[in-house]
Amino acid sequence: MTAMLPARPAPGSGPQPVTPRPAAECRITHVRYVGLGVTDLDSGLGYYRDLWGLTPETVDGDLAFLAADGSTDPYALRLRHTEENRIDLVSFAVRCTADVDWYTEKLVAAGVQLVGEPGRLDAPGGGYGVRFLDPVEGRTLEIAADWRPRTARTVKEGEHVPTGLSHMVMNSARLPELSAFFSDVLGFFQSDYLEDVMVFMKGDTPAHHQFAISTNTYANLNHIAYETRGIDEYMRAAGNMVRSGQEMVWGPGRHGPGSNTFAYFEDPNGFVAEYTTALEDIEDIDAWQPRVWQRVPVQSDQWGTACVRNPKPFIGVPDPGLWTPPPV
Repeated sequence: MTAMLPARPAPGSGPQPVTPRPAAECRITHVRYVGLGVTDLDSGLGYYRDLWGLTPETVDGDLAFLAADGSTDPYALRLRHTEENRIDLVSFAVRCTADVDWYTEKLVAAGVQLVGEPGRLDAPGGGYGVRFLDPVEGRTLEIAADWRPRTARTVKEGEHVPTGLSHMVMNSARLPELSAFFSDVLGFFQSDYLEDVMVFMKGDTPAHHQFAISTNTYANLNHIAYETRGIDEYMRAAGNMVRSGQEMVWGPGRHGPGSNTFAYFEDPNGFVAEYTTALEDIEDIDAWQPRVWQRVPVQSDQWGTACVRNPKPFIGVPDPGLWTPPPV
């Protein structure tokens, strides 16, 4: 795995084109769900159910599975009661069980530690998948297929609830090595860069990115982003949070990389959640020109409408879940 990022652009310049980084074949379509370990399950469940707009599909003791009404994925967020806040796992979707087996062979060949052999998943919606530890910092990751889809509903005009999970961003103390693993072994295409501090990762769908990796002192979660029906619904969702007394830690605005809107909030357990919409599509990856964006207001927020960013929730604290897979 070759660990290398583009050089920073000259100050004052616009987004600078760079040579695309070759990537292996990618069969991952999207982030299925993110699992979080939380010290206050009741508050977390209430926040995402009553304020954020997710629907509890299953609540069973120390586990809660919450879905986005507009999505056929069984759930978008899993909350588990734990003694310390942590990332439990990130689950990626592929199209069929053969793709799970194909990735398992690639992981084994690369010397990646599997948490268990591929098999049926014991969770709402079932499925077939494999869990493994990223070899750079030890996150628990999952690749899955063949789950029972939930019945999605049409989210109405003006309705401020998530229609699905858009993307997530993980923080890394070893950004070059981690981004190389995701490209060289899992096949993600590096679609854009924010200087040399963030890499945007595109999978096997048109979306500009399914997730991104940001440099940080700690390896932990940066944020989870939820899609809304459109610009109006995105603004209504953000406004509903503000009217409910929730402080926006950054937004509302529109990013340069990906051109998606953003409004970030901190949940009761200290994790950051984002409302977003209008993420850019890449229809022809062979013709796509990755760019290096600068960390300047005009490129971080094209509209110029966002409040001053509170960096603390995005930085977070050391994650005790590294190299320690969740029991379920």
